Amino acid sequence: MPTDFSSPVLIAGGGPTGLTAALELRRFGIPVRIVDQMDGPAATSRAVALQARTLEEMELRGLAGQFVRIGHRAAGGDIYGDGKLLVHVDFTRIASTYNFLLLLSQNETDRILREALAAQGSAVEWGVKLAAIGQSPSGVAVTLEHTGGSFEEIAVPYLIDAEGAHSIVRSTLGLKFKGKTLDEIFALGDVHVCGDLPNSGFHIFSSEHGILGMFPLGGSHFRLVAGNTNSDRPLSDPPSLEELQAVYDRRSHIPARLHQLTWSSLFHIHSRMVDTLRVGRIFLAGDAAHIHSPAGAQGMNTGIQDALNLGWKLALVLRGIAPEALLDTYDRDRLPVMRSVLSRTETLTDAIGGDSILRSFFLHVAPWVAHAEFVQNSVTARISQIALNYRSSPLSSDNFGDGSLIAGDRIPDLTVRLSNGAQTETKRLFTLLDPTRFTLLLANFSNAAAIQSHLFVSLSPWHELIDVIPISAPDGDAQKAFAESFGLRPSITFVRPDAYIAFRGAQSSVDKLTTYCKQWLSPFEQKQAA
Repeated sequence: MPTDFSSPVLIAGGGPTGLTAALELRRFGIPVRIVDQMDGPAATSRAVALQARTLEEMELRGLAGQFVRIGHRAAGGDIYGDGKLLVHVDFTRIASTYNFLLLLSQNETDRILREALAAQGSAVEWGVKLAAIGQSPSGVAVTLEHTGGSFEEIAVPYLIDAEGAHSIVRSTLGLKFKGKTLDEIFALGDVHVCGDLPNSGFHIFSSEHGILGMFPLGGSHFRLVAGNTNSDRPLSDPPSLEELQAVYDRRSHIPARLHQLTWSSLFHIHSRMVDTLRVGRIFLAGDAAHIHSPAGAQGMNTGIQDALNLGWKLALVLRGIAPEALLDTYDRDRLPVMRSVLSRTETLTDAIGGDSILRSFFLHVAPWVAHAEFVQNSVTARISQIALNYRSSPLSSDNFGDGSLIAGDRIPDLTVRLSNGAQTETKRLFTLLDPTRFTLLLANFSNAAAIQSHLFVSLSPWHELIDVIPISAPDGDAQKAFAESFGLRPSITFVRPDAYIAFRGAQSSVDKLTTYCKQWLSPFEQKQAA
């Protein structure tokens, strides 16, 4: 594949969304330039949670182990109402290798991503901001302002805006940031805790005084989040240790003393998003496109998922092996996800915090329904983002009715059996996936040779993009999970580079898969000849 490009993709924003976008493009051999108007990396923790789906994606890129080694695993969490336990959230039931909530300061998350990007030969340019942008059908003209006041004019093929909530690009394009801002002020604080508060999981306290969340970061270190603090206080005046202790004492029934405050701040909760993620050759991702309540720890993870969804699509288009129409599916994939996240985080914030009718309803109903297995499974799957799907995407084509998997679903990390002649072995499905390629899984074929021959001919224009792997059910307990997902009949499952199912079909669906590839992928052999 060609890897020489005349100019890099420009990424504005050196946080987790921008860094992930840069990493994705670099893995495909696409040059990038990533700039941030800050003088250097942030030293504060801000977001503190990595969800299971994010860790799965990072594993495919060889990074999950670094996060897990230094993060704090929360097996679950407790939600209290007026001093009584309402709900215990059990993350161990998440159907993933990463069946926990990983609590880790965002500055550490950023550091790992920056180091991975450096290994790809790129780095964030600090103290550089976008001063002006303009675009034509062939590219984007950008004026960069450097620290010290110097200006630089550049032309790039595409611009990814990951600047954050105060996006210059979004305002320049005139995109409305629709939604609302809550009146109440929230407080954050990184503190150490001495007392009876366990660090095995998170704790959320709902009281008449407002919401309080305590999230363990390892040892005695906790992140404190509290709503309904002094609404007359300027945001530039961070709360003191004594003030945070008073907030804790009013809202928590678990005795504890706070000490060693390392950082605190005040903020308003905004719940807003744009109506479109693409304007010509400019894309929005992360907080530049959507911001919402910290309830459920969805924000940073959603931004990372934005970058993962966009990265492979933009890379294939730049390499000339996918039509530009593929880029429109970024908007179609991610906007429904963003709307869902905003809706759920708003509801959760209203249900647990404040003095609302919804909170009263939650306090009365939660103890009765929260212990039900289907409720626990649903809640943890949504929080962990493994339930996230693209079933309504134009990229999802379902032509099969056996098993639970549907085109658009996340491919599950099951144990599968591989056969190579007389030799068989079992492996985790994720170890077979390459996030720079498509993977075609042939499941439940007693003899896959015939269909492999058919596929070799039908998919010949895209051999360099697709790995074809026959799999079958393993013995033992894992056999049931395989059958539940893939069914019992022979099937073909076409997996996208971001580990979501693009196409599901029966043994007779090879021609439909070929038509699918003709629509969304350019013939590789023709590109090479050109």
